[in-house]
Amino acid sequence: MAEKFFMHRIQAEGNTFTKGIEIHDTIEAAVLSFWGRMKLAYGASAVTFMSCKITDEAGNAVAPYNMTWNADPDFENKFFMHHIRLDGETYDKNIDVCETFDAARAAYAACMEYGYNNPRHANVTFVSCEITDRSGSVMIPFDETWKKPESEPGPEE
Repeated sequence: MAEKFFMHRIQAEGNTFTKGIEIHDTIEAAVLSFWGRMKLAYGASAVTFMSCKITDEAGNAVAPYNMTWNADPDFENKFFMHHIRLDGETYDKNIDVCETFDAARAAYAACMEYGYNNPRHANVTFVSCEITDRSGSVMIPFDETWKKPESEPGPEE
C-alpha cells in the first residue's frame, strides 16, 4: 500500500469550530490543501483561529507544514484530540474539540485501545492519536502511532 499523508485542519469563526483530517496519496496534494486552508488565516477572512499540519504514516509532522494562528492573543484554550484508525480498508478519522485536558486524555485512551492487536478489533492495522492545544503545541506524551507489524512469511515447505 502506498504511503498516505494526513492533513489535519482546525479553524474557528468566533466560537464555531470546523475540523477534520484529510487523507492524501501524495505530499504535493497534502501541501496544496494545507496552503488552501492557511490562506484563510492572518486576518484574510472571518476566521479567528487556524491550525493545520501534515503528518505521515509514522505520526510525524512533515516540516514545515505545521502552523497555528490565533486572531486574539488572549484566546480561551481548548484541547484537540486528533485520531486516525484504519479498520480493514476504511479510515475512521476526526478531531474532537475538548473543553478540558482530562476529557481529551480520556478520548485519547479510548482511541488508542483499538490498536496493539486488540482481539476485539482484529481488523485494525493502524491507530494514530495526538492531543494539541489552541497554541498548536502537542501535549506530551499524548502523541502516539501504532502500526500492525507485517506478518512474517512462514518457512517454505
